[in-house]
Amino acid sequence: GAPLLRLVRAAHPLLFGRGAPVVRFDLVLEPGEHIVLISGPNTGGKTVLIKAVGLAVALVQAGVLPPLGEGSVVPVFDCVIADIGDHQSISESLSTFSAHVATLRVVLDRAGPASLVLLDELGTGTDPAEGAALAGAVLRELARRRVTTVATTHLGALKELAGRETGIVNASLAFDAATLTPTYRFTKGVPGRSYGLSIARRLGVDERVLAEAERSMPEDQRKLDATLAAAEARAQALSTRDEELARRAGELDMLRARLELAEQSVAEREAAVRLRDKEFDRAQKSARREVLLGARAEVEKAIAAARAG
Repeated sequence: GAPLLRLVRAAHPLLFGRGAPVVRFDLVLEPGEHIVLISGPNTGGKTVLIKAVGLAVALVQAGVLPPLGEGSVVPVFDCVIADIGDHQSISESLSTFSAHVATLRVVLDRAGPASLVLLDELGTGTDPAEGAALAGAVLRELARRRVTTVATTHLGALKELAGRETGIVNASLAFDAATLTPTYRFTKGVPGRSYGLSIARRLGVDERVLAEAERSMPEDQRKLDATLAAAEARAQALSTRDEELARRAGELDMLRARLELAEQSVAEREAAVRLRDKEFDRAQKSARREVLLGARAEVEKAIAAARAG
């Protein structure tokens, strides 16, 4: 069957040279899952993530330890096929779409259950409807072959595949809707929004143009976007709640530790008091005995004196 891929606390190795905090990700393919389809806005980190996956596999097979956490499982693939970036060529008369199709042909010719396929911006470079149809057919074929695949897309039609096709699962990289900035947090099971119109609005595009663009969007696309927005809001609320619960749990742990220290201190003081009480009792008993012995001696002296008199 398809090899199990489990990347725990993974990251692109070049990120560690920037001096900025690195947001790691967990990518786990459960049994029966073969394709991870990542969606979300531009600059959200999708391309960096699939490059990190490919580098982790390549480094492991080269005998080099990649930036992975404990519990990671990286199988040995017989081949890795990647389509990342723009491969158009004037000398070879290749357009952007033709270059992507050339790579897809290699994928369909060579990919099997022991292969890793990385596809960036799947279905772009041509008419969106035709591009989505071709990309969907390719993903379904790779799922049938049980090929381990990580792909990125902006096409809404592909995001719906995970709900209909076995072996394909959606994923996204979180985006702060309020500030329109990426958070780079990877979430499996939930597709991401593209935020194209929102980003255009923030960059100052004429509001009338944006309003017309929103009206011209297909109804099903607007519904999908609204559903994703609600899911993101719910996920963000849950994330905020989890952070609050974690903060409270930390505070409770600190209070529990302080209480344990206080209880230990009280127990030590009680033990010290009991020890002093015992020592005091011994001292009192010793003093009483000395007094009794002295009194007895005095009585015996008085009796002896009386007899002598």
